[in-house]
Amino acid sequence: MKKTLFAIALATAGLATAAPAAFAQSAPTQTAQQGWYVGAQAGYGQVDNGRYDNQGNYIGGINGGYRFAINPETSVGVEAGYQYLGAIDAKGASNVTSDRARLHGPTLGANLRWNFNPDWYAEVRAGAFYAEGAGLTNAYDASYARFERVRPYAGVGVGYNINQHFSVGVNYNYYDGSSRGGNQGVQLDTNAVTVAAEYRF
Repeated sequence: MKKTLFAIALATAGLATAAPAAFAQSAPTQTAQQGWYVGAQAGYGQVDNGRYDNQGNYIGGINGGYRFAINPETSVGVEAGYQYLGAIDAKGASNVTSDRARLHGPTLGANLRWNFNPDWYAEVRAGAFYAEGAGLTNAYDASYARFERVRPYAGVGVGYNINQHFSVGVNYNYYDGSSRGGNQGVQLDTNAVTVAAEYRF
């Protein structure tokens, strides 16, 4: 009986020792980022509507914010930024300054980042873009007009974590740059493809 009790005690002690190690091995690695960050982007933007349809130019922007880890792989960020979406010639009017459209402005939005392993991540984002634009209206008797209007933006991206603090990525964003509803105002809706760099504190 004593031998049986001793064997049971040894087995129990072994299980008690092995269980924490087993749970520690099965627990997911923390890859989600949390804290302050700043970033910059540069690339190409192309308008997909109006008198500037299929016209594009070089673009760039900056952003910064704070991310909250919501599970070991995923974080949610709140960010603000500023985007310059280019100076674009109207179709058939190359280098005519008086017809050139411009679009830029600050942004405020959120992003969801998923680290599918310690090195690589995918991201979606959306928010509001305070569009400050100018260009030819899309009416039959076109005129040059300026506008300021809050419009939405959204995008996706993938990237690589070089180390704990620094990452690079490729993004696609869509910015609604229309001056008003319908199809008669200045239409500067922009597809933006950029290379991005981010530093995390």
